Amino acid sequence: MVALPFESLFEGSDGRYYTDWQVTERQRTGEWTLCIRQRAPDRRLVETDGGALLLLTPTELEELPSGIEIRVSDGRARVVDARCAPPG
Repeated sequence: MVALPFESLFEGSDGRYYTDWQVTERQRTGEWTLCIRQRAPDRRLVETDGGALLLLTPTELEELPSGIEIRVSDGRARVVDARCAPPG
């Protein structure tokens, strides 16, 4: 079994996906503010710096749509949407 470079993967109500590192980093920098966290099942409601509410729910790696990739750099796992890659 191969260890994954992240502990949790979330689907946002904005249709985007986030690793636990991305969620923590956005909260650390003030881009997102945690409003409510429910533990069972694990869900988080955050407010973005634009004032919008975003619901984050856990998802599994196998449930990611085609074209959504996890990329790791410097020990940080990020979700990348390769479906919208710019031409070139």
